[in-house]
Amino acid sequence: MNIYAIKVALRGISPMIWRRLQLSGNTSLADLHHIIQLAMGWENDYLHSFHIFGKDYGIAYEGGLSFSDNPLTVILDDFGFDIGDRFTYTYNFYDHWLNDIRIEAIQPIDDITAFAPYCYKGQGRFIDNKPYYRTDEQYALSAILVDIFHGNEATITVGDIRLLIEKYEAIRFNRQAINTLLSQPLSDAIYPC
Repeated sequence: MNIYAIKVALRGISPMIWRRLQLSGNTSLADLHHIIQLAMGWENDYLHSFHIFGKDYGIAYEGGLSFSDNPLTVILDDFGFDIGDRFTYTYNFYDHWLNDIRIEAIQPIDDITAFAPYCYKGQGRFIDNKPYYRTDEQYALSAILVDIFHGNEATITVGDIRLLIEKYEAIRFNRQAINTLLSQPLSDAIYPC
């Protein structure tokens, strides 16, 4: 059995939105879909598919795509990945959120029983199921930080700083929150197959 370090990056978004995850080799494609949903902050509202070594995989939903393989039984170790191998994950066929997934490291492991997936790095965030882009208000709030940095605290109020903290918390990448979600058992109930 192996442990895989992968990078999931949403293509065509600036600033980039990406996550680095560690997963066990016995992670099924259905679980990988769920893990990516949690890591990206998505809510499983849209159809998806993986494209691995020229073949499409995914969870079949009534009225959606069908796939020849059961995503609950196909696991990462089945593909014989090497470091540097790539595949894609498309989520939301309307907006075509294409994610590039790259295998960054592979480490053999003897005891996989206690291993849970986790996110060890990332950048960017989704707000209301849409990629986050800075608004003029957030640029103005970042000016407050510049004032503080340059010693112009006399013009800064506690309310300004509180607003800055609230806005920052709403948009920052929060690895601990993602890992709290990933530490919970992945439920078979979310998979309709």
